[in-house]
Amino acid sequence: MKLLLLLFLSLNVYGAGFWTLSGLEKANIYLQNELSMIEEKTLTSIKVKMKTMLENAKIKTEEQDSPTLMIALQELSNEDEYYIYVKLALGEEVQTFRADKTATFALTYDSSDFIETDSDTLDKDVLESVDFLLSQFAEQYEDDKD
Repeated sequence: MKLLLLLFLSLNVYGAGFWTLSGLEKANIYLQNELSMIEEKTLTSIKVKMKTMLENAKIKTEEQDSPTLMIALQELSNEDEYYIYVKLALGEEVQTFRADKTATFALTYDSSDFIETDSDTLDKDVLESVDFLLSQFAEQYEDDKD
């Protein structure tokens, strides 16, 4: 039991991630918005941030039959307080290791952020969350390239 615990702790120390982004060469972007009070310019900014991050990582965009990098925005509201769930995921067609090598759609990267905000700072807070998630993705991608 102690050996198992020690192994688990050592994986966390070395930052072994569950996801792998090695071999990712192209990706399309998709934004799913379920926020009622977000400004259109903020949504445009999110798409630009996604595309810029991919291009900076030398990942081609707008290619046919590419994996999809998605940001989903969902809200829970309670009077003047808003709780926003921001999710960044990479979905792509993969082939399983089963005997029949089934082709299926899978999330090959998934990260999320949950924020509390109000109507005055909603757009700013969402953009900060998106920046955080995109930087995590870019860091994971760089780590997996090595």
